[in-house]
Amino acid sequence: MTAPPTAEPDPRAPNPDEHGDSDPLPVTAWLAAGQDAEPDPFLYRELLREVIDPELGVNIVDLGLVYGIRVADGLARIRMTLTTPGCPLGAYLDDEVRACLWAAPGVADVEVQVVWDPPWRPEMMSDRAKAQLGWKL
Repeated sequence: MTAPPTAEPDPRAPNPDEHGDSDPLPVTAWLAAGQDAEPDPFLYRELLREVIDPELGVNIVDLGLVYGIRVADGLARIRMTLTTPGCPLGAYLDDEVRACLWAAPGVADVEVQVVWDPPWRPEMMSDRAKAQLGWKL
């Protein structure tokens, strides 16, 4: 048996969405496959697009807040940041991330680690998020 795949991109690396958005991944088909489905880190990332920052109205993936996702032995570990250390939505976003991933096949528990290095910068947002927020591209 092989170890489950992991997705741990360098947060300083270019965001794949910066050069155009591709079609959404078939998340519903993967979820319908149930607990026997092979975990796919990119699908976990796609699931996290359902977590919306209520102040900005943009999902946490496109905002560039998700730095890493690792799933092994039923434990999903998420490394993420917030837009500011004093963000009042930290507990809310933590709860939303947990609720989102607990529903995923292969996940029995979720650990959310909020980190401050590297600090979040607006440049970390995808083009989609920038457009949603009215930035000229």
